[in-house]
Amino acid sequence: MISVIVPVYKVEKYLQKCVSSIQNQTYGDIEIILVNDGSPDNSGKICDELAKKDSRIKVIHQKNQGQAVARNLALDIAKGEYITFVDSDDTVNPRMLELLVSILKKNEADIAICGHRVVYEESYNESEDKKVCIEEVLDKEKLWQEIFGRLNNAVWNKMYISSKIGDLRFPKGIVHGEDLIFNLEYLIKCEKGVITNAPLYNYLQHKDSVTGSDFTEKKLYEIDSKDRALHIVEEYAPEQLKNAEKYCFRARMNVIRAIYKAGKDKQYLEKLNLYKQYVTEKYNLVKRDLKTKEKIEFNLYMRLKPVYKLIVTKI
Repeated sequence: MISVIVPVYKVEKYLQKCVSSIQNQTYGDIEIILVNDGSPDNSGKICDELAKKDSRIKVIHQKNQGQAVARNLALDIAKGEYITFVDSDDTVNPRMLELLVSILKKNEADIAICGHRVVYEESYNESEDKKVCIEEVLDKEKLWQEIFGRLNNAVWNKMYISSKIGDLRFPKGIVHGEDLIFNLEYLIKCEKGVITNAPLYNYLQHKDSVTGSDFTEKKLYEIDSKDRALHIVEEYAPEQLKNAEKYCFRARMNVIRAIYKAGKDKQYLEKLNLYKQYVTEKYNLVKRDLKTKEKIEFNLYMRLKPVYKLIVTKI
């Protein structure tokens, strides 16, 4: 059996289509666990209605505690030998589960990964991608490079083995980067993975899912998750240390930009000073691996702060 875990929050417009795409899988031995995370719209009611019509659907209702807690609750009750996650505004190809479990078993792998495509609400269609699909077995080092080095770290295009997950859970309190930490801690237990470029997962990009320009405290968790990833990499995948350092540098530059863009540089002056000290110390270490625009941004921030502030508030 495959357990499909779907955290649900404010998706009444998309939920039925999402669940329908899971129900219509060519692989039939599944359970669908919907976790209503205290959604203020009709999402919870829709979950209950769907469960009445399909015995494979289980529903959990909780007060709003975030996606990590919702997924963890589902993991606690999941009965499947295999686990996969779907975001509740996305859809999946009818063959996704069948193909992932097939290549997982065939290659005796610990994790299976598929490709995805970004679809837009205004132009969404169900047509299949006609690209030639390639399958590749990844040893431990290549697996770390794929998930961490290339930042293919979402959980929604992957299939996991339940017994290997064990008591591993998503980190509570991190609202930016929890997928990354879950995947890295899972990789510690892995020896081999398999990946197909078949775009079996449809990631819906709509105006409600675009990251807003408003700065909130949640943005700071981008730094926390990358720092935590650095510590994991230091111990278990030192060959990825250069990437980890780069991501920690980039996370701080992203937060600096968000603070200035929101006009909150005075409010967060103490944190900005800490971030400035960090990026100053690390720049020479990571600059070779930075994009040209990142180098320009860093130098503007360090040398021409009024110009930097003007630019980031306009973009």
